[in-house]
Amino acid sequence: MLFVKLLALLGAMQAVSWLLARGLGRRLPRHVMALGVALPLVLLFPWLDRGRLMVPLDLLQRMIPGAPAVPASHRHDLLNDAIYQFIPWELEVRHALSDRRLPLWSDSLEGGSSPWVNPQAQALSPIAMPARAVPIQHHLLAALALKILVAFEGAWLLARSAGVSRLSSLIAAGGFALSGGLIAWALFPHTAAAAWVPWLAAAVIRLFRGGGWRTVATAAILTAALLLSGHPEVAAVGGLFAGVCGLSLARWSRRGSFGRGLGKAAVAAALGFCLSAPQMLPFALYLPHSQRAEEMTGRTLPPYSVGLAPITWFVPGYGRFMMAPVSPRAYGIPFEDEFRGPINWVDSESGYAGIVAFAGSMVALFAFRRRKVWPFLGFGLASLLLAAQWIPLAHLIYAVSALRAIALARFLLVGCLALAIAGGMGLDALRQSRSRRSAALVGLIMAAALSLAAQTDAFTIALWVLIGLSVLAAWKRRAWGAAGFALVLLIDLVPWARGFLPSTNPALFYPRTDYMNVVTAEAATPGGPWRAVGEGQNLYPSLLPVYGVDELRPHNPLVPMPYLRTLQAAFGFAPTTINYFPIFGGIDHPFLDFLNVRVIASSVGWPPAKTLERIDGGRFSLFTVYRNPDALPRWFLPSGVDVISEADVARWIVSLKDPRRVAVFNPRAAAWTGQTGPVSVSFLSPGRVVLDVPGSGDRLLATSLNQPEGWTAAGMETLVVNGAFLGVHVPAGASKVELRFRPPGFLPGVLLGLAAFLATAVLLWRGT
Repeated sequence: MLFVKLLALLGAMQAVSWLLARGLGRRLPRHVMALGVALPLVLLFPWLDRGRLMVPLDLLQRMIPGAPAVPASHRHDLLNDAIYQFIPWELEVRHALSDRRLPLWSDSLEGGSSPWVNPQAQALSPIAMPARAVPIQHHLLAALALKILVAFEGAWLLARSAGVSRLSSLIAAGGFALSGGLIAWALFPHTAAAAWVPWLAAAVIRLFRGGGWRTVATAAILTAALLLSGHPEVAAVGGLFAGVCGLSLARWSRRGSFGRGLGKAAVAAALGFCLSAPQMLPFALYLPHSQRAEEMTGRTLPPYSVGLAPITWFVPGYGRFMMAPVSPRAYGIPFEDEFRGPINWVDSESGYAGIVAFAGSMVALFAFRRRKVWPFLGFGLASLLLAAQWIPLAHLIYAVSALRAIALARFLLVGCLALAIAGGMGLDALRQSRSRRSAALVGLIMAAALSLAAQTDAFTIALWVLIGLSVLAAWKRRAWGAAGFALVLLIDLVPWARGFLPSTNPALFYPRTDYMNVVTAEAATPGGPWRAVGEGQNLYPSLLPVYGVDELRPHNPLVPMPYLRTLQAAFGFAPTTINYFPIFGGIDHPFLDFLNVRVIASSVGWPPAKTLERIDGGRFSLFTVYRNPDALPRWFLPSGVDVISEADVARWIVSLKDPRRVAVFNPRAAAWTGQTGPVSVSFLSPGRVVLDVPGSGDRLLATSLNQPEGWTAAGMETLVVNGAFLGVHVPAGASKVELRFRPPGFLPGVLLGLAAFLATAVLLWRGT
């Protein structure tokens, strides 16, 4: 059944690809479409067995008390974002869609958050959406299959647009679809964006070569697909690459064609952004206040010392990125050997496009005389220099605040595409006149020397022997050479790619254990909804939401900094890109009561709690569960108000004694207290709450709902309480409060999207 569903999804995506190619005035040949469907099935065939899942679940044996003691290798624990972030986020999006609502708000994630403004939740991703037709445990598998198809066929179109022969285009497309740009980040949203980059580049080239308004509309759709796919950094790099391709490969000889092409490309980009505006505009407004933006823009250039050794020409710790394209084992066998590269396996190997692409690129460098090769070789080299943080470029990056927020290694995902296309051009150069063969051989010999200098083993030597034989065959007959290069590509990249893909026992997919039953049962006790948290690193976020429990801690670089500062002040919880898994402590702090936390998962390694009740009965050996009997409801009437400045929030939280007393920035709110009584819920749904508030005078309704800028209260005045949470002024005589969450910028984004949709539809219908 899984195979049938996957085949149906690939068929549906194939139909979409065919339509997009027609919109660009191109045709996808039958053999290209057949290979586009076959390639992901060949690579992923071992995972079509229901006895394994493509999710790095082995780590849950350590994280979930009582998890099944099945064999586990822990080879792919590095990919833990899949189980802590992507699956929980995807599950929340699925819950929203199954309830026939947009995923604008989740009560479960990160103390309450908006999946809509988190691009990596992929709420509108054109690849994640069809993958939702399979069960959640196979979502990553289905998404990867679709990415490979889209990437393969887009790269083929781009190669053909750049003048690469049909056979070499197939090899270039296969190289990109199996490259580190797609496979190293296979489980991540990064590659959902990377898969659309060759399509957009082909569209922009077409626009600069005289494409009509139908091509403009198709380019706008591709721009929106890229932006909505789940990773704005990769989308931005991809847009830059597409612009380079369009400008470099434009037909300058036609008078006025360049200006028209530039104008049409600008219209397509504007339309594409407007199509994606319902999500991208809220994200753009949200990003400056996130933990990621604050931390990354505050970076400074690390100290360095330039010497004669080439490795000193790069920021310390990054220079070895330059080795990424040269060998499949430049840093060792992925996830098997001891790691010898920069950062980690995923980042370092994301620059490997295959040994055929590297060989072809070196041949193109020496033997390909036409200018159209240079945008691809140049972009590939620039991507490596940026990832390796070459000192002159590093000074430029760190001098501009906005550029510091970019993770420079993300350039490698698009750099792989550039090298794959350049490699295809190099393969074509091998068949040029005999006068060019000597130059081609020089490039080939240099490529082999660099590759074997990085890693000399029997496997790498065998690959280069096969490449040499393929070159000789290509000089004799083109088809023989192409078959040889295709064989090398498969021998090189298929086992290398499979090494990045986890294979784990389905029994470990968020198992229901006795321990988790205690946690979930306590979180569901009357009086809620209640939140839960893990002390230290127990049940690390976002595991609890998968079990239907509202989690307090964020595990998301886009967490709002005002909320994170409150957690840091009370509990020392301060995630950074350096300390990605911080400890949550201080569970006796009264701020835990304000935050509506009823359940605390802990372990015997931590001192016993003083204000909490232990409810596990000693049944779980090293693990414990506490009840917080003093947890406040998520909305209540405070006992008192302190007026403070924004700079005093952390100090006020540290000294807090009474959790019912709140702090505000608005001095008028000091007069809105004095009335008491329980606030009752008459309607509750993610993003919409209707409350009955007791009393009759002016009242302050305090809540532990964060992101107050997105909440409205049906015409009532809202304000910030405790530095990061929603408060509402309930005027005299009012008794019912309706709270709704809409991300700032959502409604303007929807209007822009509708207008762009109509304009795009007109261009598709009437355009030529």
